[in-house]
Amino acid sequence: MGAKYEEIARELRERITTGEYPPGASLPYMRDIAAEYGVSDITVRKALGLLRREGLTESRGRAGWSVRLHPDRVRLTVRSRQIERDELGYYSGPEVQHWRALPHPDGDQTRITRAPAPADVAAILGVRADQHLTVRRRIIGDPQREEHRQLADSWIPDWVTEEVPELSGDTGAGGMYDRVEEWAGRPLRWREEVSARMPSPAEADALAMPRTGVPLLRALRVTYLSGRGRQLRRIVEVQDIRMSAGQFAVGYPLTREASARWPVAPASGDYYQAPNDE
Repeated sequence: MGAKYEEIARELRERITTGEYPPGASLPYMRDIAAEYGVSDITVRKALGLLRREGLTESRGRAGWSVRLHPDRVRLTVRSRQIERDELGYYSGPEVQHWRALPHPDGDQTRITRAPAPADVAAILGVRADQHLTVRRRIIGDPQREEHRQLADSWIPDWVTEEVPELSGDTGAGGMYDRVEEWAGRPLRWREEVSARMPSPAEADALAMPRTGVPLLRALRVTYLSGRGRQLRRIVEVQDIRMSAGQFAVGYPLTREASARWPVAPASGDYYQAPNDE
C-alpha cells in the first residue's frame, strides 16, 4: 500500500477522469478533503501537488483548487504525419495546411543562426556535439488559434549549406526543400522519431502552454536523399519539431509488411506461453 497522499491522489484522479469533476470544476476545499480522509492539510496538499504535476489540477490561491481546463482525449487534434503539397510547397498533414510562419517576439519569422545541435540531432547527422551548424528556427501555427502552434528548428549540415547557399538566407518560394530538390535533381524522403519530454520555460511560453503538468510531443524529422547503386543515403536536415501534448496527438497508418500480407497463415502457437516453456 502506498502513502496516504498517493491514495487520496488516486481517488481524486479517478473522479476527474470519470467526469465527476469535469475540466474547470472546483475541487472540495483542502479542509474538507482532510476531514474526509482523516489527514492533515499537508497530506492533502501533497496529493493535489502530485495531480498538478500530472497536469490535472491547478491552484487558484485562496479560491482553492480546480480541475485544469485541459483538452480530454476526444478533443485533441490528431496530427497526421504525412507529407503533402500545395501551391506554397510541402506541408506535413491536412490539419496544418492553413498554418503559417508566426513572428518571434523580435519580429523575425525565421531566425537563422549557427549553434551546436542537441546531442541526439548531432548523432543523427554524424557530427560532434560541439560542432556549430546552421539552424533555421521558426514558430509555425494557426493564425486564428493562439494555442495551435509548434516550434520547428531545422538543423542543416555544412556540406548542404555549401552546396545550397540559399539555405543560409532567404530560401524563396517553396522553401528549403524545393531548393535542395532543385540542386539534387531527385526527390527528398522523410522519416520521423516521436518522443515526449517536459518543456523548458522558454518552450512553454513560445507554445502558449503551461510550464508544468503538460509534456511536449517531440518529432525529429530526418530529411534525406535516397541514393542508388553505390550512392549512400545522405541526410540533408534534421528538423526538431515540438508541440503541446495537451493540444495534439500524433496519428499514422500501420502498414502490413510482407510477413503479415493477406491472406495470412493460421496461427499455430500459444501467445501466453513463454518461448522456453515446455
